Amino acid sequence: MNSCIPSGSTVTGLLCAAACPLLAGCGSPALVTALREGTPHELKSFTLQHHPSDGRLSLSLSSPGARHDRTRKTSVVTTPQALIHRDGVPVYTIRAQRGLFLGNNRLVQLDGTVELVHLGEPSTVVRGERLRWDTHRGHMTVTVNLEVIRQDVRMTAGRAEFDFAGRDLTLHDQVVVLDRSPQADDLHLEATTLHWNLASGDLRAPGLVKGRQNAPGGAVQSVQGINLTGNSQQRWLELQAPVQLQTRQTGQWQARDSVLWWLDRQRLESPGLLEAQVGDLQISGRAAALDLKQGVLTVAEDCRFRQPDETLNAQQCRWDRQEGTISARGGVTFSGIVPETE
Repeated sequence: MNSCIPSGSTVTGLLCAAACPLLAGCGSPALVTALREGTPHELKSFTLQHHPSDGRLSLSLSSPGARHDRTRKTSVVTTPQALIHRDGVPVYTIRAQRGLFLGNNRLVQLDGTVELVHLGEPSTVVRGERLRWDTHRGHMTVTVNLEVIRQDVRMTAGRAEFDFAGRDLTLHDQVVVLDRSPQADDLHLEATTLHWNLASGDLRAPGLVKGRQNAPGGAVQSVQGINLTGNSQQRWLELQAPVQLQTRQTGQWQARDSVLWWLDRQRLESPGLLEAQVGDLQISGRAAALDLKQGVLTVAEDCRFRQPDETLNAQQCRWDRQEGTISARGGVTFSGIVPETE
C-alpha cells in the first residue's frame, strides 16, 4: 500500500485499486493525487494519475466525490471518468454514474449508464448498465442492456468481456449483430458467442450461427452454418459446413464445404460440393461462386443441371438466373427432349 500513497490516508484502498489492478503487472506505480476540500472519509473531488514504469498503459481517473468505509472495506465514487493511454496516446475512455470498490479492492463495479469507448479509427462504443472488474484476474465484464456500436454495425448480447491489452471483445448469450451498411442489406446474425478484436477486425463465433438480410432488396432470406470466422475491416465472413442458404432469386442451397461471403461484393464462394434446388431445377457442382445481386452462378468443376426429362453435365457451367441461360464447356453431355425444327 505504501507504494501507492501514504498508508495514513483514508482512501489508500480506493486509489490503489484504481491504479495497479487496472493495468495488471504495473509494478510500483508513481501516483500524483490531488485531494481538495476533503474530510477523512468523504471527498468532494479527486484526481488520480497513474504512470507505470514500462510506459505502455497509463491511467487518469477523476470523480467529483468519493466515500471510503474502512470497516466494510468499500469505497464509493460518483460519476467517475477514466482515460487510458498507450505509449502516451489516448486509447480508451470509461464513464459511469457511480463506482463501487468491494472486497478489499478485489472487485470494482460501475453502475448506472456505463460507457467504454475504444478511441480507434473508427471508434467503438460499449454501453451497459453494469461493469464488473475482478482486479486479481484482470477480468472485465459488462452486462444489463448491453450494446456495442461501431459505425453502421450494432451488436447486442447478455454479457461482454473485454481485455484492454489485447483489445479483445467477447460477447456471450444471445449475440445479435446488425450491419446496416449500404452493401450489407441489413445483415442480421445470431450466435451464442462472438470474439472480436477491435484492432485487427478478426471475428470468430464458435458453434451454430444463423443469419438473414432484412432489407427488401436483400438476396439472402436465411443462412445457417457453424464456426464462423471473418474480418470486419476486410468485410468477409466464412461459415463451415454444413451450410444451408435460402435466397430470394436463386432458390435453396446446401454446401458440403465452407462458404466464404464477401459482404460488399455480395458474392458467395465454396470450394467443395454445392447443391441447389430452384423450382424443378436441381443443380450441383464443385468450386462454385454465386453473385447474389446478379443471380449468376459459376461452377468450375463437375457441373450438373437436372430438371424433369432433361440433364446437362459439363466440366464448367455458368447459369444466369435473370436471363434464363446456361452456358457449358468441357465434356458437355445432354440428355432429354430435343426441340423439333421445321
